[in-house]
Amino acid sequence: MTVLSAETVVARASSWLVYAAGYLSAGKLLHAITVTELLTITALAIFIGDHPLASPALVSLCLVPFFTQLDARSRFQEYKRVMDQLARYGPNRRIFKSAAGSRCQRDAALAAARQLGYASHCRTCFSTAGYRWYHLLPDVVNGHPRFLISAVFWRTTFFMPTYQSRQRLFHDFNSSSADVLLSA
Repeated sequence: MTVLSAETVVARASSWLVYAAGYLSAGKLLHAITVTELLTITALAIFIGDHPLASPALVSLCLVPFFTQLDARSRFQEYKRVMDQLARYGPNRRIFKSAAGSRCQRDAALAAARQLGYASHCRTCFSTAGYRWYHLLPDVVNGHPRFLISAVFWRTTFFMPTYQSRQRLFHDFNSSSADVLLSA
């Protein structure tokens, strides 16, 4: 039987909390939308009664928070990419410009910049580019509304591949085998 040392348990718990805080801060708007959607679905389930279409309607509504969380996962990948680039190159305007396509991407970039101490640079870059808090839709939608049904939009919004960081930004949960105490 293997027993972990107290230091290992504390290190893993604290690194997990940092990882979870990064995930939550990268998509805070999306998480707030998910909570609102779940509360709305719950209220509808309570008040809809025994209508024959109640079950199919509620099942189809439950897909909406799923897509919101897929978007939040994709923004977390963006957060990790921006954080990796900021750690390597510092607060470069091109890094922030690459993440300025939508409100959710800007939130992810701001969360990464905030964690590394570059929040003022990030806010300045976005405000000088003309972005405000109410600019929610992606920039490309203004010129090309059909972009919302394209495969590129769906892939980058909901199914972004996992970003493997070049630097060790988060603790690797499987790498602390040296801290394992063996007891018989």
